[in-house]
Amino acid sequence: MDNDRTKLLGGAPLIPTICEGLGEPGLVSVLIPSYNRGYILGKAIASVLAQTYRPLEIIVVDDGSTDDTRAIVETFGPAVSYIYQDNTGLAAARNTGLAAARGEFVAFQDSDDLWLPWKLQVQVALMRHLPDLALVWTDMTAVTPAGTVVSKRHLKTMYDVYQKIQAEAYLSNTGMVHDVCPDAPPEVGQAAFRYGDIFSPMFAGNLVHPPTALMRRTHLGRAGGLDLAFAWTCEDYEFFWRVSREGLGALVEAPSMLYRVDADDQLTQPGLHLYIARGNLVALQRCLAQDRDRLQLSPSLIRRQMAEAYSWVAEEELLAGHGTQAAGYFWQSLLLNPAQTRALKLFPFSLVPQPLFRLARSLKQRLSSGLASQIPLALWVLCDDMMELIPLMG
Repeated sequence: MDNDRTKLLGGAPLIPTICEGLGEPGLVSVLIPSYNRGYILGKAIASVLAQTYRPLEIIVVDDGSTDDTRAIVETFGPAVSYIYQDNTGLAAARNTGLAAARGEFVAFQDSDDLWLPWKLQVQVALMRHLPDLALVWTDMTAVTPAGTVVSKRHLKTMYDVYQKIQAEAYLSNTGMVHDVCPDAPPEVGQAAFRYGDIFSPMFAGNLVHPPTALMRRTHLGRAGGLDLAFAWTCEDYEFFWRVSREGLGALVEAPSMLYRVDADDQLTQPGLHLYIARGNLVALQRCLAQDRDRLQLSPSLIRRQMAEAYSWVAEEELLAGHGTQAAGYFWQSLLLNPAQTRALKLFPFSLVPQPLFRLARSLKQRLSSGLASQIPLALWVLCDDMMELIPLMG
């Protein structure tokens, strides 16, 4: 990960104007950004073309690929539009797609995921039924690259905001899918949907997985595009949060897609955790600066969430070997919430020389890998104690 990416976090917002006008009535614009995923992109496109809903347009934004992405797209003929741009990141690629979109509705699809055929049909029906909706999202099923199901309902596992808050309290209006979409498959028709104002609970974390969402163009026009200050991480969280400010959100409690996990080319890989943590903190700071009065949350919850955000950045900075930066973030976190056992344990290690910290971490990893016999007894005892004190070191 190059340092240029870190410079994109924390600067002034870079939010383009997009999706002006009402759009073509009924048309769903499906935007698929892709970077060197020709090996799997065709399956993602095919899953969109298999949708039971029409009309739709598919726009693939090739973000500087050097593989056979263009050739794969061309096999679909005029059913898929192709736009090439230099590699500038996911946020810029999605904005390029938004600028080209013609539809009344807009959906994001990822180049490595698969939609189930009913997805757009049900979501558009909900949009028609509830004109105040800005977006509709769904649950998802997690699968390995080989197609093995890991988690049938993965949304609330992947996004820990669902464990922090009672989402049902904000999505307090309910209905059944078959009442708004009688032609939905029986197992989907029997699922519930919930809707309400989700702006406040989004402070606790992102509720929406991007490829599960359908958005209304008019609300996107008011919200603006993806903020390029988040060009590599957290762009989806900050974006959906702004969209939720413009209208209500609805969750369909059925998985509409197969989400690929444990692949080497995903943005959820550990090497990006520091950048994700930083982006999360910047998003929260901006919300407090701009919309604190709009948040229907207790001051204690806001403090806890900010303390967690600072602590998350601190841990990732510590792991990256940035002790001085980590110490500053730990201090700000503990000022907000002193009763954080993990932060209290880790804070001192941000103050020790980093070579010593790296040595202790290396020794602990050797202990964990069964090489304790190669370590002198005194160091073994020291590192064994550190196993209790330094949960980061695993």
